[in-house]
Amino acid sequence: MRTLLLIGCVLGVSACATTSPSSGSGGLTPGSRVSTQTINTGAGGGTMGMNMVNDANAVGAVVNGSVDATWSALQSVYASLEIPLTFREDAKKSLGNSAFRTRRRVGSVPMIRVVDCGGESGMPNAETYDVTLDIASQVQPDSEGKSRLETLVQGSARRASSGGTNDMRCNSLGGLEKKISDMVSAILAGK
Repeated sequence: MRTLLLIGCVLGVSACATTSPSSGSGGLTPGSRVSTQTINTGAGGGTMGMNMVNDANAVGAVVNGSVDATWSALQSVYASLEIPLTFREDAKKSLGNSAFRTRRRVGSVPMIRVVDCGGESGMPNAETYDVTLDIASQVQPDSEGKSRLETLVQGSARRASSGGTNDMRCNSLGGLEKKISDMVSAILAGK
């Protein structure tokens, strides 16, 4: 009986977890990010806070173009993907959107190729939930005279129909990072 009660408590606690994502990066900060997880215990009405570490790393690619040409192409790619910029630092050659709200896709990239937010009833949550992404890209010089383009994507999702505040963390699948890199490369190649 105790085991059954413990399993029920664990399931109840995990079902009521909410995430408060970190605020916008203002640029790439690869590595660990800490967010606070608030857990509602359900029946007792109690809550507790827990710090969660999300190891998110930028996906990098070497592109055949100068830093300035790559920077220009990157800005065109964000516009083409309809990602409005919430920050842009010309001196650091970094830009992005720290709270991009979307559903089902980013530009031409289906959400199921962008992030994994878990799933219910055989359907990925990324397809049916409202997703908020933190997208940041940065251009740096490469030792061979080319450019290194790094993009970091993180996200959270919320059930659209519930109207609640229970967000779940989403992990990048690399699809958006690859699309951005491919589109920048195509612009630089004149395609």
